[in-house]
Formats: sequence, C-alpha cells, structure tokens
Amino acid sequence: MVNVYEALKKYKRISIIGMEKNVGKTTVLNFLIDKVGTKNILGITSIGRDGEDTDVVTSTSKPRIYIYPNTIIATARDCLRNCDITGEILYTTDFSTPMGNIVIVRAISAGYVDIAGPSYNSQIKDILSIMENFGVEISIVDGALSRKGSAVSDVTNATILSTGAALSLDMGHVIDETKTTVFLLNLPGLENDLLRERIEECFKTSRFAILYENGDIKRLENTTSLEATDEIKSCLGQDLKAIAIRGAVTQKFLETLVKNRQNFDKLELIIKDGTRVFADFITLKKIEACKIKIKVLYPINLLFITCNPRSPLGYEFPKQKFKQLLEENIKVDVIDVLGEEE
Repeated sequence: MVNVYEALKKYKRISIIGMEKNVGKTTVLNFLIDKVGTKNILGITSIGRDGEDTDVVTSTSKPRIYIYPNTIIATARDCLRNCDITGEILYTTDFSTPMGNIVIVRAISAGYVDIAGPSYNSQIKDILSIMENFGVEISIVDGALSRKGSAVSDVTNATILSTGAALSLDMGHVIDETKTTVFLLNLPGLENDLLRERIEECFKTSRFAILYENGDIKRLENTTSLEATDEIKSCLGQDLKAIAIRGAVTQKFLETLVKNRQNFDKLELIIKDGTRVFADFITLKKIEACKIKIKVLYPINLLFITCNPRSPLGYEFPKQKFKQLLEENIKVDVIDVLGEEE
C-alpha cells in the first residue's frame, strides 16, 4: 500500500500525465491536493486547460479542482472568472494563451478553480520557479491530453501516470497500452556524461547524430526520422555505435532498424526521453531482440500508476480485477483513482 504523502513530500515538482482524456487525472489531482495541500504550500498549474466542470471535447461532466487557502495557482487570466476563491494576484507573466496571459494567484479562501497553463515546457519551468519564489514547497503540473512532456526530468522531479477505462472498451488493450507506456517512461538514462554533453551540443543544430566507435560524430540535417531513414540506413555498419534522435521516434523508423539488423552487431538508440517514442510493444520487443538498446538523456521518475475502472461513456471494468491485472503486468505501484487506498 502506497503512503501518498510520504511518496510525494521529497519532491519539489510533480507531474500527472494521462493515457487518455477522462482517465481520472483531475480526481487524482484533487486527491493529491487533499493529501499534500493541507501540510505544504502547494503550487498548481497545467499544460493546457483543466478544472472546467464539463469536458470541452466529450461534453461529459468532470470533477472540478478544489484548493485550500495559501495554495498558489498559475492560470490564464480569463479563467479567474470561473474560480470561486478569493485570490491575490501575485504576478502577471508575459506568457500568452487564448484565454489571456498566465497569472500567479494565491488563494485566500478555499474553493474551486479553473486552471489553464502554457503549452511549452520552457514556460512551465519558468512558472514553477516563479511560484517557488513566492513560497511554494511542492508544485503539481497537470498534463493535458497527449502532452506527456511535463514528465521529463528537466521539468519535474517525479511523475504519476493515470490510466483507465476511458482509453478503451477492451480491458486487455488498456493494460497492454499502459504496459507499453510504463516501459517507455522507465527507459534507462545515458550513463556517459561526456557523451550526453556532445549529443546535447549536436541537438542545438541537428535532429540526428550518428556516433561511431572511434568517437566521430556525423550530424544529419533532415527534419524528420522518415526523411532521414535512407541516410541512416547507409550509415549502418559494424563501426556504428549509436544513433541519437532529437525528435520523435516512429514505429516505421524502428522497423527499418529491425529489417537492417544484419548490418550491425549491437546499437544504442539515444533519445531525449521516453515520451518521444511512438511504437507498439511487439516492435519494442523486436528492437530488444536485435540488441538495440534505447537510452534517454532525461530519465523519468515514475512514482506510481492510478487506475480508473469507470468511463464517462457509461461502461465500467471490474474494479478489483482491473487493478490486479495492472499490478501483475506492470511492476509499478497501482492506486485506485477513487482513493480507497491511503
């Protein structure tokens, strides 16, 4: 059983990311606010929008975000009219959104809030620093749909993954997809600090870097992995050590490496973080069988998974079975999103 407060209190910046909309991220956020926000000065922001009472995509009702006095939020100015707290505006940023610039607000009273944060990791990091300057001890970043970048270690220190029935009618598919995501989020970091620095330098101007055993690095200027495939195929050989990719790693790109596995004995694929890979579990296992190791520049610290057996569309998985199968297939702590566990 996970002691949530003990698990979180050692981290300054925590992100919640979801497998899909309506898997229970807002419920998880409220759960964390209840456990942490009464003991520490909490900061709350979001990548994108959260906290509205109706989902703008599915038109289904969803829980609102409830905060306590002294909590500090970063939200778009137009969202303040949807908040029922008494608040003090501490700071106005120049980060613009369709709902106005992001403002930093301290809650004087408890109540519901509407959170809409910036869309860029660089801005999120700046906002977290600003909130910390106003006394925030623990910050929580609520990631929006398909925006898992807030989990990256240079943005937050720890991450919680939310999964649930909203992802699919098929419980087995939900478990398989969650297992794949956890595998990617837990990819190991690159141990060689000097090599990391060289790759980061390459990424300032190039999307791809080919690293050879003798220490040479060839930079590729192609804009996507699809465009670079042919050139990378021509570089495959016994003297090849690693391929570093700045952007997304697609299933097609990984399949190209598998089809050309006879051209190398072993290979490292170095990427920024585990949120950049878009491939199914079978392809990832093939990559492993071909002695290709995927490593990341920025490892992700996945604390635990939350599961929501209910879908807003009206269907529901057997609660205990869903949680049990997740625990059996994914060696990460699992918490029921409805908060039965402390």
